[in-house]
Amino acid sequence: MSAWRTESCEQCGAAFYVREDWDRPPRYCKSCREERAAKWYDKSCRHCGGTLRVCVDWDRIPDYHKECAWTEKPCEICGYGIRIHRGWNNPPRRHKECRASVAPKTVSCAQCGKLFTISTGTQLKCKENGWDLPTRCQECKHDALLIKGAVGALRDTFRVPLETTIEKRGILFTDKVAVVRNARTGDVLAEVTMSKEGCFSTKRVAVATDARSGDEIARTRDGHEGNFVQRRTAETCSSATGDQTHTTRMAEQGVFVRKRLAKTERASHGEDSVISRVVKRGWFFVKKVIETDRE
Repeated sequence: MSAWRTESCEQCGAAFYVREDWDRPPRYCKSCREERAAKWYDKSCRHCGGTLRVCVDWDRIPDYHKECAWTEKPCEICGYGIRIHRGWNNPPRRHKECRASVAPKTVSCAQCGKLFTISTGTQLKCKENGWDLPTRCQECKHDALLIKGAVGALRDTFRVPLETTIEKRGILFTDKVAVVRNARTGDVLAEVTMSKEGCFSTKRVAVATDARSGDEIARTRDGHEGNFVQRRTAETCSSATGDQTHTTRMAEQGVFVRKRLAKTERASHGEDSVISRVVKRGWFFVKKVIETDRE
């Protein structure tokens, strides 16, 4: 028959009896065991719904089983798994090395030469859609419609199909010039440069100049259409009379593959619209050309 012996409670120090043949004798007296048991309760795992045994004395009460707490999600950049904890408020979406690969980049604008930053979000959007990274700064993107509007109006001045290339001028302080050529002969007919108007609130304006005489032909400024949903337009006015001669709007063509183009219409609506579209020329040294002609 097994004998009894006396042990001291690890919590209060009181003596209590245990049998010598018990494999796992208690470490606490009966009252301390009851007190400690009252501190434990059951809660549901937030992932699997199973029972999770927790203690009120714990500094951080878990919401998940150990085997449920961790999971994997694909990296937004490379697609491989990232180990994350289900309890994190802002779990990482990209590997550290992948984040570094799409860190904001400072590049030179292909048209005006100014430095601009391509954000991480823009790089991810381009990657997701299979697009090339932007090569123009925001100002040059804004100027694009004004230049197309100016060139579209020049189609009525010179009465021939036009081809326009954007070229950089200057060494230290570069700026862009739209060189307008006769699409059939290659002769330079006009140049379109960007300028600013106004004193306190300046606005961008595209100025078209005759290449031979140097005379200013027209100025193209920002305009808007619509009351509730406004749409940006480019309005061209004659430099000689100040009258508005043309309005240019962005449009799309195509059924399966939609392509953006600029449509220029005379204020008098006397002739067909003039279409300006950007095309790529060349194989090894690709350049972009604006083709302008009537529909």
